[in-house]
Amino acid sequence: MKLKYKLFIALGTTSCLILLLVVGGIQFTIRKNFIGFLNDVEFKKQTKMVELLKESYAQNSDWKKFKAGPRAWHGLLRRVRTRQDGFDRSPPGPHGTPPHGPGGPRPHTPGFTPGDPTSLHRRLCLFDEHKNYVAGVCRQDSEFDYYPIVLSERIIGYLGLENIYEMRQPLEFAFLKKQTRAVYIIGAGILVISLLVSYVISRQVLGPVNALARGTREMRRFNFGIRVNVRSNDELGALAKDFNRMAATLQQYETMRKNWISDISHELRTPVAVIRSKLEAIQDGIREMTPELLYSLHKDILGLGRLINDLHQISLMDTRNLSVNLKPVHIEVLLDKSIEVFAIPYEKKGIKIQKAWTPETIPMVSGDTALLKRVFANLLENTLKYTDAPGILKLDCRVSGPCVVIEVEDSAPAVPVQSLESIFERLYRLEQSRNKASGGSGLGLSMSREIISLHQGTITACPSSLGGLKIVIELPLTQKTNST
Repeated sequence: MKLKYKLFIALGTTSCLILLLVVGGIQFTIRKNFIGFLNDVEFKKQTKMVELLKESYAQNSDWKKFKAGPRAWHGLLRRVRTRQDGFDRSPPGPHGTPPHGPGGPRPHTPGFTPGDPTSLHRRLCLFDEHKNYVAGVCRQDSEFDYYPIVLSERIIGYLGLENIYEMRQPLEFAFLKKQTRAVYIIGAGILVISLLVSYVISRQVLGPVNALARGTREMRRFNFGIRVNVRSNDELGALAKDFNRMAATLQQYETMRKNWISDISHELRTPVAVIRSKLEAIQDGIREMTPELLYSLHKDILGLGRLINDLHQISLMDTRNLSVNLKPVHIEVLLDKSIEVFAIPYEKKGIKIQKAWTPETIPMVSGDTALLKRVFANLLENTLKYTDAPGILKLDCRVSGPCVVIEVEDSAPAVPVQSLESIFERLYRLEQSRNKASGGSGLGLSMSREIISLHQGTITACPSSLGGLKIVIELPLTQKTNST
C-alpha cells in the first residue's frame, strides 16, 4: 500500500473516532440537560401547591396535619389540580373526599395519570425544615430536588420533586429526536470535511516526498543536475534544500572527476609520447643511441614514475588509507636536510638560500618525517623550477603561540593574487608566469596541503616581499600520536 493511502486512512480513522466521541458526548449532554430542564419546568408549575402549603402551615404552625395520614396530602393534591386544570370544580365531600366518593372516577388531567408512577403529583413529597419526610410517595431509591418553602423569611420545609431520568411526553421525544438528527447531520458534514482535509493534507505532505523520490531516481542515473522544487518552510522543505545542496556537491565532484581523469590522461600522455618519439627515432635510425640520449630517456622515465607515485599518494589520501607515523620531530633539522639535497642545483641556477632561524631553538612537533620531507621537497623544487635567476629563496622557522610557523618565500616571478588559492588545486598551473616547460605535474602543492592537513596544520599562499610567492605553514606544537 502506498504511503499516501496509509496517511489518508490514518487521518480519516482518527477523524472518525474523534467525531464519534464528540457526537456521543453531545447527544449524552443534550439528553441529560434536557431532562434536568424538564424537572425544573415541572417544579415551577407548583406555585399553587407551595401557596397552599404555606396557608396550611400558617393555620397549624406545623406539619402535623400531613403527618397524621395521607388523606390531607391527597386532598391538597386534588385542590392543586382543580386550580390548575379547571376540573372537578365541586366542593369536596366529607373529610376531603371527591364528590364521586373514594373509589369514584377521577378526571384525567395533564400531569396526572392514574396509576402512573411517573405522574407529576406522584413525584412530589413534603419534607420539614430538616429535610425529614412528611408526606407523599417516597421510595427508598428515590432522589429528590429540594425546593425551599419560605414563610416570614424562614424556611419551614421543602417541597421535593423526584428526579426522572427518562422522558414521558411525545413532545419531549420529538424534541430530542430533532436534536439527535441535527447532531448526526452536522457530524456527517464534519466527517466529509475531515476526509477531504485528510486527502488534501496527504497530498500536500507527500508531494515533496514524491519529488525527492524522483530526484533520487535521477541521481541514481548519474543525473546530478536534478533539483527539487519544494517551497515549504517545514522539515520537508529543509530536507529538499539539503537534497539540492547534496546534488550540487555531487555535480561539482562529478565535474572534478571528469576533469581529473582528463588531466591525468593528458599528464601521462605527454611523457609517454616523448619517450615513444625518442625510441622510434632510434628504431628508424634517425638518432643514435648515445649516453646523452640514454640519460634523457632515463630522466623522462623517472619523471613518469614520480607522476605515477604522486597519483598513488593522492589516491591514498582521498581514501584515508595513507599511513601516518607521528613522532617527535625537529622541524629545523628536516629543513636543513632538505636544503642540503637542493644545494647544488640551486647553486648552479644562481639562486641564493637564506635561513632565518637559530639552530636548536625550535621545539619539537609531532609529525611524520617522510611526509614532512616530501612537503619541503615540493616547495624547494617549485622555487628551483619557477624562480628566475639570479634569485633568492628565504626560509624562516619560528614559534608563534601554540604553533611552529614555517615561511618559504622566493623572488620573482610573482603569482597573481586571484590565483593564490587555486595553486593548491590538483593539476593547476600558471601558464603565464610559471611555465609548463619548466616541468612539474601540478600535484606538489595539492599533496602538500593534504599532508599538512593530516598533521592538523594549515598551509597558505600570499605575495612575497621578494617579488615572488610566499608559502606559510603552521603546525601545532603538541599533537597526539596516531595513525590514519
